[in-house]
Amino acid sequence: KFMGTLWNTYAFYVLYAEIDGFDPTKHTLKRENLTPMDKWVLSRLNTLIKTVDSNLDGLHITEAGRELARFTDDLSNWYVRRCRERYWGKDMTADKEAAYMTLYTVLKTMALISAPFTPFMSETMYQNMVRTVDKSAPESIHLCDWPKKDESFIDPELEANMAAVLDIVVLGRSARN
Repeated sequence: KFMGTLWNTYAFYVLYAEIDGFDPTKHTLKRENLTPMDKWVLSRLNTLIKTVDSNLDGLHITEAGRELARFTDDLSNWYVRRCRERYWGKDMTADKEAAYMTLYTVLKTMALISAPFTPFMSETMYQNMVRTVDKSAPESIHLCDWPKKDESFIDPELEANMAAVLDIVVLGRSARN
């Protein structure tokens, strides 16, 4: 399930990036343009890096894999579903640029952090997303540095609030069903 969900999220990015001719090397992730959803997913990503690092350092491989799967599910079923309209506009607005750069940053980092778990799929994602636009990038994902968490992106309160919203949505869907 993890691999399918990650691949579908990656395919979503690639599809729209190709339609818009989006080249992440020509744009930057500007914090002032980030929406609360962007800030949340970037906070979750940096928390994920910290958690996976800790789990792998302690040789808790299964726990690290479960964290990757949970994050990927949130990325696909919460972030991308709530933000997909941002990719549909004709012009490259600041909001659309922020959406692309956020998803690119997350997917590139996910490819790096999941490489020990899914070496071939991660390599394919890396080659198609990174190497096609940045010829100076390392030749293989397996030659890249391990991602480092950026504490400035981590917002525990935002993550807790969004977790509460997710719980409410899940409960609401259960009640409706």
